[in-house]
Parts: sequence; structure tokens; C-alpha cells
Amino acid sequence: MNDPLRDIKRQTALISQSTAAYNSVFGDLVKSTSAITSLHDTLAKQFLQDRELFSATSAILSQARAIKAVTSNFDDLTRANERLTSIVSAACIADSSLSKVFADHNAMRSSIAEIASQSSVRNLLSSLVTTRLLNTSLTSQYRLLHLETVSFGNKIDASTLFANDLASQLGKLTRSYRDLVDCIPAIPEAYVPIITTNAPVEYSLELDVLEKISVDEDDGDETALQFPSVDEELAAFDKKLLILINGARQSLASDNPDRPRHVTTSVRELFTAILHRLAPDEEIRAWSTDKDQNREKRPTRRARLLYICQQFSCDPLSKFVENDVKAALTLVESLNAGTHVVESKLTTRQLEAIVYRMESLALFLIKVSKGK
Repeated sequence: MNDPLRDIKRQTALISQSTAAYNSVFGDLVKSTSAITSLHDTLAKQFLQDRELFSATSAILSQARAIKAVTSNFDDLTRANERLTSIVSAACIADSSLSKVFADHNAMRSSIAEIASQSSVRNLLSSLVTTRLLNTSLTSQYRLLHLETVSFGNKIDASTLFANDLASQLGKLTRSYRDLVDCIPAIPEAYVPIITTNAPVEYSLELDVLEKISVDEDDGDETALQFPSVDEELAAFDKKLLILINGARQSLASDNPDRPRHVTTSVRELFTAILHRLAPDEEIRAWSTDKDQNREKRPTRRARLLYICQQFSCDPLSKFVENDVKAALTLVESLNAGTHVVESKLTTRQLEAIVYRMESLALFLIKVSKGK
């Protein structure tokens, strides 16, 4: 691994430590409010360390872009991470924010919930989430360079055509991820959380699936992502969708030799059901009369995705959602059709990655539709 890449890997560990330090402070605060002054001092010290940490991260990313023979995907992702680092650094806790958080000791002692509602505390917690997602995106940086040294899908006997399709979709997803992160400073502040909270996870999960079907298990870099449970969101949205996702999970746990097809069929049906539920035919027809968005008297998938993203008025987000869906479905639809790979080669580990990928995508689409 090149030195800048080794440095990036080290920085992700330091950022994880920083996030853990903040979480520890707030955990102590919930348990006891008697040591408020020491908590303030701890946060102030951590803030100074963070400023140095993000400054060093920016310098390392600049060095990484200077590496010869890096791929276009790597360069695009580096640009995205440089922007994310700048955003996180700017959102980092300011000294004035610390003072506001700890200004009213009596109120803090009487009501943690009341303090937690203050804007300065909300900003602090938002910064922690963004920092954690920067860690995810930086981890993707060195995973990507290793992944692109192998042939995509070689662990499942992917054909050259299928491997090229996977590579093409990853390239489009990487560029749209870069463009999405680039646009963050120019979009309304209310739109930022859905981007910083979801986009890095979606990109990381795409890499995860590609690693599982392309890289030897001993060579892969296992992610430490906490996968959100989709069951509650799906049940609130439409309880019938739980049948589909549970079908995928049951197929995953079975020893049926046709298990891969059952799993991919279930997650594909889940995606289709959610897409049509979020963007019904009649609503799209009322929303748009564009002939390119309606084929054979039915709205296109792109039309449905644009409809889901309409309230954001953010073209880069719409493009990222579209490429995210294409990247996920390129694998699932090909496996389901059984035209490009020998399905029996799919392992439990690989199928799990596919299910996680589609669960996350389903949750992402629901959140985008709700505007949060």
C-alpha cells in the first residue's frame, strides 16, 4: 500500500477514536451531571485535536491525488473526501458552541432533555454523525484502490460482459457521489443531513458487495458499518413489504440449492414494490407529461426516481439516487436472470452482502421520499 493510502487508513482510525471520545463524554453526561466543568474541558481539548486531525487529513488526501497511475474512480473519491473533510472541519465544535452548551449548569442538572433541544447541542451531535460518515468515506478510499486491482465478479465466474457492466456502474456511482458531495455547500442546509448520513453508506455498501464477489476473503477489508434495521420503516410504510424482505432472509438461511435465485428474486421484488409505492403511475402522470418519462403507457424507472427526489430540487442528489439504484440492480438483475454467472457459486457471505445492500437502498429511497 502506498504511503498516502497507509496514512489515510491511519486517519480513519484516529477519526474513529475522536468520535468515540465524544460519545463517551455524552454517555457520562447522561449518567451524571456533577462533573460538568471537566466535561467542558474534555470537549475543548478534543476540539483542538480535531482541528489538527482534519488539517492532516486534508494534506494526506492531497498527497493521495498525486499518486501516479491511480484510477479515475480513486481520484473522484479523493475529491469527494477532500470536500467532506472540509465540511466536517467547518462543522466541528467551535469554542463559542462549547460555552453555549455548558452555559446553564442548573438547567443541565434539572433536565438533560431540555439541554439536548438547544441548537448548539443539536449542531454538536450533527457534527458527530458527519464525522462518522467521513470515516466511512475515507475507509472506502483504500478499499477502492485494492478492489480495482482485481477483476470484478471473478469469485462467481462473472463473464467479461458482466464484469464490465459492474465496473461501468461503479464509475458512474463514484462520479455522482463526487458531484453530490461537491454540491453540499451550495444547497439548502435542510438537505445536507440526508446526503451526509446516507450517501457514504450507500457507496460503501456497493464496494462491500463488489469485494465479496471479487476479492479473496482473507484479502478483503471488512467494514464496520452498523446496518440500520429496515423492518420498522417498512412496517410503517407498508406491512406487506416485510413479507418480501423476510422471504429473502428465509431463503438466505435455507440450504436450498436454488437459494441464490430465491434471494435475488425477493430483494428485486422488494425494490420494485417500494419504487411503485413511492411513485405510483397516476401521480407521475399528473406530475409530468414528458414522453421520455413514459414508455408503453408506464412511467420509466428514471421518472419514478425523479419523482421521489422532486422536493429536493437537487440534480446531483437525483443523479446519485439514479446511479445508486443502477449499480445495485446491475448485480441483482443479472444474478436473478442467471445469464452471466454460475449462481451456485454464490456463498452465504456474498448473498448477505446483497441483502444488506438492497435493504439499505430501500431505506434510502423511503427517507428521500420523506425528505429526511
